[in-house]
Formats: sequence, structure tokens, C-alpha cells
Amino acid sequence: MSDPIAQQLFKGSGTALIIRGVAAVLFGILVVLWPGVSVLALVILFGIYALFDGATNFVHYITGKRRRSVWQLVGGIISVLAGLAAFAWPGITALSLTLVIGLWAVVLGASQLALAFEVKRTGAPWWLWLITGIATTLFGLFLVILPGPGILSLLGLLSSFAIVFGVLLIASGVGLRRLGESPHTRLSMG
Repeated sequence: MSDPIAQQLFKGSGTALIIRGVAAVLFGILVVLWPGVSVLALVILFGIYALFDGATNFVHYITGKRRRSVWQLVGGIISVLAGLAAFAWPGITALSLTLVIGLWAVVLGASQLALAFEVKRTGAPWWLWLITGIATTLFGLFLVILPGPGILSLLGLLSSFAIVFGVLLIASGVGLRRLGESPHTRLSMG
């Protein structure tokens, strides 16, 4: 027996993840295409991406029909704050930028891990969230613990992370949309 509300929820969630994933992949590609970009341009590019990611999370949280996760809201807040920080201090140094992005990734990764265990109860592809949370947290820890490699190392890491993160979000979104299209989809409230 299908649950039409669950189907709509999974379809909407899947679409939001696909949009966030495409934005992350585009961000990663832009960083690769402009390797000689100045730190200021990278700060602005990161700020735009983080604000977009956070706004997408907010919209999805607000427009969600039934089951909402506070961790989704937390991830949106974290991304918006990181984006605003990038715009508030545009003259940020390479080391500071590395630390801001590292801290953003650690906190965002932790919220993704919490979300993974919450999503697990719905029958959705939770393991993709788990992998995303682990990858995001490890990326952030690397930047926080070893900030010295410099902005050029950060560019390669950042573009690789954004592309992998984007692909994982897209895969999660596609999985949720498929779950939403399944005639056997039911929303588990336990």
C-alpha cells in the first residue's frame, strides 16, 4: 500500500538534493577551471555556493510537507553563516579561508551524519548520507588540522571535495526520487 504524502516527500527531497549536488559540482568545476584565481575571487565563489546551499536547505525544510529534520535546518544555517562570513571578511587570508572552509565542513559533516541516522528510519538510501557526512567531516578535519599546505592545495582539495559531495548529493536525490515514485513507498513514523 503506497502513501502519497511519502511519495511527494521523497520526490521533493530528491529534487532539492539534486539541485544542491549540481551546484556543488559546478562550484568544483569552476575552481578547477580557474586555478589561478585570487583568494578574493575564491572567497566570493565559496560565499555564493555556501549561501545557495543553505538557502536550498531552508526552502526544502520550509516547504516539506510532513517529516522534517532539524538537521537539515542546522545544515542550512551552517552554510548560510559560512557564506555570510566569506562576504563579511572578503579580504580574508589564505590561511583564514582554509580554516573557515574547514570548520564549515566539520560542522556540516556532523549534521549530515546525524541526518543519515534520522533518514535510516524512513527506508531512504541513508548510507549515501553517511558517506557524505564522513567525507565532509574528514575533509574539514584535514583543513583544520593541516591548514599550512596553502591555497593552491586547498583549490585542488576544495574542487575534489565539491565534486564528490555534489555527486553524492545527486545520487541521494535520485535515490529519494525513485523511492517517491515507487508504488510501495510508505512513510515510517517510528
